[in-house]
Amino acid sequence: MSDQEEVTVTSIDAVNMAADGDVNGFKNAINDLLMDKVRDAVDVKRYDVQANFMSQDEPEEVETTTEE
Repeated sequence: MSDQEEVTVTSIDAVNMAADGDVNGFKNAINDLLMDKVRDAVDVKRYDVQANFMSQDEPEEVETTTEE
């Protein structure tokens, strides 16, 4: 185990920190919340790439139109 325990910060905590004037706590809370969202989005994309990587499906055909 690590020496630091992971503390989950909610948006309510961030708002309370801002209301209390805790600028650094607010900044850290917002950064933590955004990093969680980025981490989740990267995980979803990673699973999508894993599922579709080297698939045997034919590529989708894209219709092209030319103006005359």
